[in-house]
Order: sequence, then structure tokens, then C-alpha cells
Amino acid sequence: MVSGTNSESTAGPPIRDAHHDIEEGEVSGQAWLCAISSGLGYMFDAYVVNVYSYVLPLIAVSLAASNAALGYIGSALLAGYMLGTFLFGWLADRFGRKPALGASILGYGVTTALTGIAPTLPIFGALRFLTGIGGAGEFAVAVPYVTEVWPKKRRMFGGGGVVFSMYAAGAILALLMALFFAPRFGWQAAFVLAIVPALIVFGLRKGLNESARHHDIKTEQEPGASWHDGIRIIFSHPTLRKRYIIGSLLFTANAVGYWGFLVFLTQYLITVYHLTFTDALKVQFFFFGAMMVFPFIGSWAAETFGRKKAGIVGGIFIAIVSVAGFSVHTLTLFVVLETFGIGMLGYTWAVAQVYTSELFPTKIRGTGFGLVVATGRTPAILGPAITGVLISSVGLGTVAQWFAVVWVLYIVGFLLGPETKGRTLEEIAPSSMLDREAA
Repeated sequence: MVSGTNSESTAGPPIRDAHHDIEEGEVSGQAWLCAISSGLGYMFDAYVVNVYSYVLPLIAVSLAASNAALGYIGSALLAGYMLGTFLFGWLADRFGRKPALGASILGYGVTTALTGIAPTLPIFGALRFLTGIGGAGEFAVAVPYVTEVWPKKRRMFGGGGVVFSMYAAGAILALLMALFFAPRFGWQAAFVLAIVPALIVFGLRKGLNESARHHDIKTEQEPGASWHDGIRIIFSHPTLRKRYIIGSLLFTANAVGYWGFLVFLTQYLITVYHLTFTDALKVQFFFFGAMMVFPFIGSWAAETFGRKKAGIVGGIFIAIVSVAGFSVHTLTLFVVLETFGIGMLGYTWAVAQVYTSELFPTKIRGTGFGLVVATGRTPAILGPAITGVLISSVGLGTVAQWFAVVWVLYIVGFLLGPETKGRTLEEIAPSSMLDREAA
């Protein structure tokens, strides 16, 4: 039934291309290094992003900030992400995947460390905005990079399972920092010490080779040489324009679904279930522990049953659990339901990010992927701000239930998209797409 909804055919004779050995072979050492170093970047990004919500009660007291102000700062980070995803996606097409990732990790490592010594709330917010721009490079570049160097039969495992599971590990690392360091040394230490993993990841990435696919086209005339060229190509080509819409639906659901309530989750546990700050953090280990596992489940499902079926089932499941989790009134049941609900965010992100990166030709893969993520993050910018304003009147539980409706977009995106399982990147998005556009 699902395959019947595929309105974009990818059928046709197999295409043997210059990267046949990559697609048909086993996972190389360089491919593993790319996935692990990209995953470590995701881990550090998750740390930088999530540590804010974990130490939010401490920041609120230290900087005398209201819930509304804290929500605006959460939105400032997402605004930076929105701009940075497109910027770094274009940089990856223009200058290469490897240098774009290097610039990203250094950029948001430095701004995060500076956030820890911010003297006022406005400066804190401005630095979070800059952190968002730098951190966006991980999402815009890492998965397209991994997608290009892993074989087709394991592409979802590398770009989805390995990379996004380490995002959850970063959230757990942030939890540990908030639990053991912040209460003793202040929330500032959780930000300042972030410079250490940034430098470690930057050093590890020195051993990476540039994507062979990108290397082979870098001497040609680049369709994305100017930042607006890639956009023009995507919007002028009917198939690429449709794929942009599909990817935007997926990432709007992912971004809004994630940021709609997670920024205030610690506050919710303290307020509704009367937990201490420490106990509220401990509960979240269950949630992010599950998020480390579910990317592999999603990757396995997408590789076994196809991207479309795996995505649709995941969207339906997380919508149901999101509503149910914030409808209960006992802590035990809430923890059980949200372990699956928040864990499933790892599933939905893992499947969508690899699938979206498969949809664009190599020459504009970074631009297309970055544009999609930026579009999806645009409505998510308002998520923390809206939640911060409404939390005092209707409560976070109600707001979280409202946000569950966005998973309809996720389901629709996969219904509209082509099936990409078992196909090479050149079969899914051949460079001839660009030739036809130019003609």
C-alpha cells in the first residue's frame, strides 16, 4: 500500500558509475572514521544544545530570567541554526565537506565556552545565537558526508544509526555535567569546559579524506559556486523542487517535535512531579538512553523494509506516544511512555536525515540538505518562545500535546517521496538532473 503512494518513480536500469566500488563494497576504514568523527561532532553538538535545558533552573536564578526570556534564548539558538544549516551546506559544496566540518566544530566550540562567562542575559542570548550558526554545520554537512562514503546497503546504518546515536550520547554527557559539575561549580563550568571536546574532535578530523564524490567534481564548474545558484537549481527543477518540499516536511516535524517541549522538560518534571533538580536530571537518563538505541532500530527498519515504510510507521508511533505521555498523571507511567517517545526522536531523525541527503545530486547535496534543514527549523524557532509564553497559562503538557500534530507532516513527507532503499546515489539523484535544468 505504501509503495503505491510513491508518485515519483526511481525505476530504471542499474547505473554503473565511477563510485560503484563504494556503493557495492564493504564499509572502508575511512568510511568508519568519517561516521565516527561526524558522530562525535553530533555528540558535542547535542551537549552544547541540551546542556542549556538541563541547567535552565540554575541560569534562571543566576541571571534573574523569566520563562519567557529563557524561551526567547532557546529560539535564538534555533534562529542561528536556521541560518547556519544553509550557510554550511553551501560551504560544503563550494569548498568541501572536510573543511566545512572543521570550521563548524571550532566555531561553536569557542562560542559555547564564551557563553559560560557571559555577564548579562542579552550577551548570553547573542552567544547562543552564534553557537547555533556554528553547530548547524554538523547537521548540514556530517550526514551528507557520511552518505557519500558508505555503501548503499549500510548507508542508513552509518549516517543514521552511528551518527545520531552519538547525538543521544552527547545529551547524556550534558546530563552528567549538569548533575555533577553544575551544582558544585556553577552552570558556567558546563559551558566553558565544552572547548575541550571541540578541540579533540577537530584533531580527529585531520585524518579524514575529502569525499571522493565531491573531489571528482570540484574541478568542474560548480552549480553552487554562488550561494543562490543551488537554490535556483532546486526551485527551477520540478523533481528537485518536490524533493525539497518532502525534506522540509520531514525536518519541520523533527525540529518542532523536538524543540516544542524538550527545552522545558527539566522544569516540567520539577513543577508537575515535584522532583528535585537532581532527580529531574536523573529521570532523563532513561529518555536519552533510549535515544541512543532507537537510531539503530530506525536504520535497521529502513534498510530492511524501505525508507518509506519505516518512516511512516515511526511517525505514527511517535505521535501516539507524544500525546499519551503528557496525558498521564503518574511519574512511572510518564517515564515509561516518554522513554519510547523521546527515544523515537532518535528513530525519526536518523531515518529522515539519511533519506533527505540521498535525494539531491552530489554537486548540490550540501546546499539541498542544508536548505531543507533550515526550512524545517524556521517554524521550530518559535517553539521554545511559544512554549515559554504559554507554559504559565495552559501548562507544558498541553503544549506538548499540541505539538504532536506536526508528525502528520512527517508521515505525508514519506508518502510523497520516492523509495531509495538499495539504490546508488547516482540512481536516486543523477547529475543529469542538473544538465536538464541547465538546458
